[in-house]
Amino acid sequence: MRYLLSIILSILEKKRITFLSSSSYILAIIVFIQFFYYLFFYSRILFYKTEFTKQKLAIPSVSVIICAHNEKVNLESLIPAILKQRYLNFELVVMDDRSEDGSYDYFTKLYKDDSRFRMLRIDSIEEGKNPKKYALTKAIEASNNNFLLLTDADCTPSSENWISSMTAQLTELKQIVIGYSPYESKGGFLNKLIQYETVYTAIQYFSFALAGVPYMAVGRNVLYKKSLFIDNKGFSSHEHITGGDDDLFIREVATKENVACSLVKESFVYSKPKEKFSEWFIQKRRHLSVGTHYKLNHKLLLGIQLLAHLGFYLLLTVVFWKNMELGLLFFMIRSLGFMLIFVLIARKLDSNYKWVRLLLFIDVVFIFTYMIITTSIVLYKKIKWN
Repeated sequence: MRYLLSIILSILEKKRITFLSSSSYILAIIVFIQFFYYLFFYSRILFYKTEFTKQKLAIPSVSVIICAHNEKVNLESLIPAILKQRYLNFELVVMDDRSEDGSYDYFTKLYKDDSRFRMLRIDSIEEGKNPKKYALTKAIEASNNNFLLLTDADCTPSSENWISSMTAQLTELKQIVIGYSPYESKGGFLNKLIQYETVYTAIQYFSFALAGVPYMAVGRNVLYKKSLFIDNKGFSSHEHITGGDDDLFIREVATKENVACSLVKESFVYSKPKEKFSEWFIQKRRHLSVGTHYKLNHKLLLGIQLLAHLGFYLLLTVVFWKNMELGLLFFMIRSLGFMLIFVLIARKLDSNYKWVRLLLFIDVVFIFTYMIITTSIVLYKKIKWN
């Protein structure tokens, strides 16, 4: 960053920077828009404090909900990790969704003496129902407690205080807690891209929620009051849509008053990343396709941000061609602001950000990959769950 700053100063000292065309002015506006998002939205994460404190409510009763399909290997590590949680009032409800790996009989027998554990099974799905939403609905309906804490079978809580640190954010008003779920760090460029995208997405949904416009959570780590699910009639309004059990549901029940964010490490839940680009591509298609059903204000906020991100690189090439020094100045100013805000937030999210040395390159790959995925959704709308 010091190197970038020195280059900016050296260019300005030459006093030969002139705006030659409308593309320069448009690029300046785009940089201004990006800095507006950095300062007005993203910076809120840096100043937001969540602490592991005493419960603000009488200890809430919590049902941890997991839906699993042939996840015996993952559940062998996840179930013990949850049952070790330092929390006095919780149950674990695992919904076995038509598994063929013997997981239902295995875990039912293994934990038959633990009253906190229940494993249910679905043998068939009603015609026209979305499998995951149907399984989640049945698990939630069978739960006994006032609050629901959702995660996935391939996840692992970062600590034995996961439930405690999530519920610590609850008050009479705050009935939804958005948590963070990073992916495990592994080798290879795909994992670096996944790590970057995870932080980038978290920056969006956390900062927007802190600004009073919550639009999503990740289903791997979200807590909400069961009555919100019941009063909202569950997923009925988007039951026909593949995905959206987390973001479309939050879209319907979240307000600027009832959402809290948990950014303490104890509340994190780590997930296993995709190891093949094709699998990650399909996963991102599924996630991004749900965005077409967001509210108009959310679409505008996210769309302007995405277009400014893409437009910066496209117009930068034009400005570079006309005036290399001017293009370099725009690039350095934007890069300095982007790297500063991104690295600081990555640190706060305790990200393993060794990939930051490739941050600018990954940023370019990321935005153009996203545009390819978005285009594929427009041209080929059929979305598969797995």
